[in-house]
Amino acid sequence: MKLPRTILMMRWASFFACFVSLTACAAQQVYRNDVYLLNTCGVPLELTLANDSNYDDQPRSFTLNQNQRSSIGNYQSFGEDVSGQISDQYSLSIRSQNATKSIDAQTLRNEIASTKKTEEKAVRSWTVDNGALCP
Repeated sequence: MKLPRTILMMRWASFFACFVSLTACAAQQVYRNDVYLLNTCGVPLELTLANDSNYDDQPRSFTLNQNQRSSIGNYQSFGEDVSGQISDQYSLSIRSQNATKSIDAQTLRNEIASTKKTEEKAVRSWTVDNGALCP
C-alpha cells in the first residue's frame, strides 16, 4: 500500500523537526556549578546537607576542619544562573561545639550573589569564605 504524498511529507517533517531538536539539545553547553564553603570559623564544623544537588540528591554529613574547603552545592545547568538551580528544599546545618546554624535556600542564594564566581571552561565555582555562615 502506497501512502499519499501529504502523509509522507508530514512524517518527513516530523522526523526532521525531531532530528533538529535533538541536535540542538546535544550541542548545548552543560555547565557544572560548584558552591564551596571555606571554614574560616576557627573551629571544626559538622555539616549536614540535604537537597544540595540537582543531579545527586543524597543527604550527606561530614566534618569540615579549620581552613578546609568542601562542596555545599553541586548543580548542572545549560547556562542558567546557579541561583535558579538551588532547590527551595535546600538545607545546610552547620554545628560547632557551642552553636548550630541552619542555612536555607534563600540564604545560600544571597551568599552566592555576593561571592566572586570563578569560571574555567564549563566549570563555574563560588567559595563562601567570609565567615557569614559560622554558627
